[in-house]
Amino acid sequence: MNPQDHKIFFLLDEINPHAIKTWIKRHQKIVDYTAQHHAFFASRRSQVMEKLRRVLRDEQKEYVLDNPWSRIVSQQYSNTPLSTTGSVLSMPGGRFNIGKIDTERFPQFPALYLAEDMQTAYLESVGLTQNESINGLTTNELAVAGNFSHFQITGQVAQILDLTKEETLVNFYELIKDIELPIYFRREAKNLGINPPLPVNSLKQLYDTIFAEDWRFAPMQLDIPANSQILGQIARSAGLEGILYRSVRCRHLSLCLFPDNFKNSESCIEIVGEAADTVIDRRLDKNTYEKFLPTKWD
Repeated sequence: MNPQDHKIFFLLDEINPHAIKTWIKRHQKIVDYTAQHHAFFASRRSQVMEKLRRVLRDEQKEYVLDNPWSRIVSQQYSNTPLSTTGSVLSMPGGRFNIGKIDTERFPQFPALYLAEDMQTAYLESVGLTQNESINGLTTNELAVAGNFSHFQITGQVAQILDLTKEETLVNFYELIKDIELPIYFRREAKNLGINPPLPVNSLKQLYDTIFAEDWRFAPMQLDIPANSQILGQIARSAGLEGILYRSVRCRHLSLCLFPDNFKNSESCIEIVGEAADTVIDRRLDKNTYEKFLPTKWD
């Protein structure tokens, strides 16, 4: 669904309570409609799920973090910088993992996010682009004053899905491109006064939805995972250990890792350079991966 379809802003003190109740009811109808719409496409994907997993596995490659990469965490978590707990406790999770959306319908799963440099890691952590500011402070000024800890990471990962190029998803797109939207959903969308959320009609459109800047709209407003989170879910279930991609913030490289898939792998990442003596569990590999998984999910 186009995020602009029902983004409506009002000054609440200018609206009577009845109008607010009416708007809330309409919004709930849109959420209910979206749930049915999502379930339909999930059902169609399930029919070819093993093929979807296979075509992603066919694209896997090894990736070496030659130069130290960056991991930024809030200072309160600086003793456990490789923990993935925050990725599932947050609403709605990360671009490629599901957090607290609707845990009954969409089980949470964790991920660890890294970036090729400190600037990218910071921009991703605060959700800003290079040219944005908060209260008049630029991202560079915020980074200097920020209450966070920075860690350098090296390692190698054996099974990475490289999404830095569209071509990686060609065969994935071929498996879903013929899914058609039933007329029922078109009629219901018209009744609600919204544009029907149509299937993607090109590889580029699929790729663009995965790297949409406003990907959080679907999980936070409509209670369904974003396309990128669905792709991450399929990649993880295929046994892939991570996704390489370009940050929409600055186009530098970022890496999303699925630590629970390290259990049968020779992949590893570790903190290098200086770190406080209080930092624990500095290496993630098949022997330690469980230490980095969430112990509590709510």
